[in-house]
Order: sequence, then structure tokens, then C-alpha cells
Amino acid sequence: MALHDESLRIIDLITSLESKSSLVSKRMRRPVHEIENIVVTPSHEQRLQACDLRPTLARISALDVLEKAVPGCLDAGQVYRILSPQYESITSSTIYRALKDLWMAGLLIRTEGAYGRAFYAFKPYGKVTQCDTLRCHCGTRLIVIEDQTLREHLRSLAVKESFDLDSESAFTVTVTCASCRKFRKRGR
Repeated sequence: MALHDESLRIIDLITSLESKSSLVSKRMRRPVHEIENIVVTPSHEQRLQACDLRPTLARISALDVLEKAVPGCLDAGQVYRILSPQYESITSSTIYRALKDLWMAGLLIRTEGAYGRAFYAFKPYGKVTQCDTLRCHCGTRLIVIEDQTLREHLRSLAVKESFDLDSESAFTVTVTCASCRKFRKRGR
């Protein structure tokens, strides 16, 4: 019974978002069988609501895909390619918008990869502020550093070298991951 109530609540939520009939084209409407297959992780919905974002299909799905990709990072095109077979109504512009909204709300970490492409990573639940990270040059791998001793050491080193730090400064250590190293060796 609870699963049925949850499904009805999700359907009501999604249909309420589509009530703007003048703005939503017929191509964008989701078939009922597609809506019933949506699995909403309560934590994603709660995180979105805590950031004053509506829990839309694109936002929830993007969070879910990025959470499953940890410690990897995905760009908008990769997220779209994963979600488009599941939801025929999702467009690439919807994914770009959702990722930007999630990043601006502080739910994702954005990093720059090769050729200036933006990659997104799922920010851990307890992290509301900036995160210290260890990332690969290519941008496809990002690990959140949660070692407080290391953070304090980096802060003291930065202050010693006359860097002006604010209270939410984040450190990013850029290295080469094992798969990039293998690729470089094969390319020679």
C-alpha cells in the first residue's frame, strides 16, 4: 500500500509540474508507464527541497546517475546519453539546465576536464560547503578529501605563503589517475 501511495504522490508531483500546458509541448508529456517506473530516492527529494529546488524528473535522475558514478565524474552529454533511453521526454537542454541548477544549489561539484569540458560529481550528503578534492587532469575522476588534518595543513601552508583565504576556501589537488597514465604509456 505504501509503495502505491508513493507512486501516486510521484505522479501527482510530476503532473503538477506539467500543468503549465501552454509551456509544455505534447512531445514533452511523459507516458503514464514511464511515470510509474520512476524510483524517487527520498534523500534526493529532501536535498532538493532543502535547497528550494523542485524535485523534477531531470534533477532527481541526474542526481541518481551521478551518485551511481562516484568516484567518477560525468559531463552533461554523458548524463543525457544515460537518461535518454529511459525517458523519451528528456532533452539535452533539460539536462544542462538541471546540472547547472544542482551545481548552483551546491548539490554537485563541478570540475573542468580536458579541453575545458565541465564535469559534474555528486557531492556527499554531509557536505554543504566547499569540498577539498583530489581530481585527475582529464576531469573524469574526483574524490572528496575528508581528512581534517590534511585540510588544516594545506590552510597553514597557504597562509604561510601569503594566500588570502576565506572561511570556505576549497583545495583541489590535481594528479593523473591510473587509467590516464596507462593511456599515456600506450600512446607513446
